[in-house]
Amino acid sequence: MNSNNKAVSASEFPVALFSLGLPILLAAYGMNGSAAPQNLAEILVAGLAVLGLLVEPYKNKQAPVFPLWLKAGIPCVLLFWAFSKIFTPLLFPLAPSLPFLMEIRPLLYGLVIVLWITNFSIPKPEHFYFWASWLAVLIICNFLYLFLLSGLTAPPNLFGNAELTGPILLAGLCSTLHEPSKLKTTRLLIFTGIMCTLSRDAGFAAVLVLLFFGPKGAIKKTILVLTLVLFNFLALASHEMTFFNPNDLPAYWLWFSILDLFEKTPSRLLTGHPLSVPLPLNIPASIWELWHKQNFAWTGSGTYIFHVTPIWLHILTAWGIAGIAGASAIATTLSIKYSSDTMASLITAVIITGFFSPLFYSPATGIVLIMAFICATRPPVRSFQFE
Repeated sequence: MNSNNKAVSASEFPVALFSLGLPILLAAYGMNGSAAPQNLAEILVAGLAVLGLLVEPYKNKQAPVFPLWLKAGIPCVLLFWAFSKIFTPLLFPLAPSLPFLMEIRPLLYGLVIVLWITNFSIPKPEHFYFWASWLAVLIICNFLYLFLLSGLTAPPNLFGNAELTGPILLAGLCSTLHEPSKLKTTRLLIFTGIMCTLSRDAGFAAVLVLLFFGPKGAIKKTILVLTLVLFNFLALASHEMTFFNPNDLPAYWLWFSILDLFEKTPSRLLTGHPLSVPLPLNIPASIWELWHKQNFAWTGSGTYIFHVTPIWLHILTAWGIAGIAGASAIATTLSIKYSSDTMASLITAVIITGFFSPLFYSPATGIVLIMAFICATRPPVRSFQFE
């Protein structure tokens, strides 16, 4: 959990911002009794992009009078204010293009990352597991507080739901595997944090990653499996002993409904569904309130593809089998060209959690995961290979 840096370096700033900064902001809103803005993560990504653009003119000047963050940060705040007051109304005519803009979100997040690492450098593995460790500490504290106070009647979501915290913690866990024989305390801390999110898919991914790529030993592997069983039971307790997490009901409904659509119109498996046309689905009244809460944009206009949050179902719906084949080709290329325990574990985690999480289509997890994959291509990380 220790870091050699006394201050946050520029290269790791996006990782710190979304691994710890965003969860603390969400907790601050929650403890204040108010709801955080639905687009808070998008605002932070936009701010990161503007900051990256403004840093370029200043970063090479010698003997600066003011710190770099101050010189670039003040114009960033002013631009945000000007954009919100002056330019936002001018974008209303572009509203029909929203489905297309939502579909290229991973590309936009990737461009922000390229801008950032071009100005600075690629973050190192210790940056990911350092900030994930602190997030794990906060989640464990939240878990213990709820367990001791109310017997864990609800999942510990003070610092964000499991769709946010689970993939970020998994990225930190995978980053410890470039040195499997070391970082035992850090790995245990992050693993415990993942279990305390009570996310079944993140927990299963963490156990599978450690079984395949973690330290060897039958006793350790048995303990991992028993821990997963224990926390799955606690997850059932937090959901009043029902198998389904109430917050996942829209995802379950989407899976069954869209697969039923493919059964009725098999041609969509080849072509995908048009991005600008609502899916022929009617939201059940029993989940309408939760659906509207999770998908605040255009919920009254129909069910669009950008409302389909599980990434594998989203790709299949938008691009058909060709999309899944393309994703498989990318994963295969990465695993072969940049063979390492870190890369293989990241791919494993994405495959498993992608059945219920948006991952690259979500701002925070998209930024962290893309940077983690870029980090895994570095030669020092690739030197530790799975055998």
